[in-house]
Amino acid sequence: MAVSNLPVMFVHHAWRTLGTPPLLQVPNAQLSSKLQAFATYFDNTWMTGSFPATLWTHYDNAGPRTTNNAEGWHNSLNHTFGVSHPSTTTFLNWLHKYQFEVQCRGLQLAAGRSPKPRSPAYVKLDEDIMKAKVTLNLRLGHNFLNIFVDPMMWANIERELLHYLAHVAYLCGIQ
Repeated sequence: MAVSNLPVMFVHHAWRTLGTPPLLQVPNAQLSSKLQAFATYFDNTWMTGSFPATLWTHYDNAGPRTTNNAEGWHNSLNHTFGVSHPSTTTFLNWLHKYQFEVQCRGLQLAAGRSPKPRSPAYVKLDEDIMKAKVTLNLRLGHNFLNIFVDPMMWANIERELLHYLAHVAYLCGIQ
């Protein structure tokens, strides 16, 4: 999942380096089969399919980490109901209440009230991810400073990419 935080120019290289599927020592045959199926889907859809990395990576994005602004809203909507398909009555009651809340919030913002502050946990996470991106840029930049090509350049780049991916995965709670 951390691959979406890579610079676009390194996405395919990182995917090849990680393996398709990522080379894991999975003792459970059923889990291994599911990982293989997911890796095949990911490769066919996102790596070589209709959705180029320029659409789904957000390395250059300093704002929300979603590639679709509605994604966060849909996530909160699913969380609000606690079920995938609420009853029509429940949904309509919620929709009526939500419309009122949105209209009130719009009036408040138009009157000069400041936007709601972001959760400190997400602010810290964004700062940590930005620091990781800056560190990656600096460490990768050292590989291109010399006039003479270092024979270990790609090995160094791979090591830096894997270190960065592991760090961002850790920051995002993926282990």
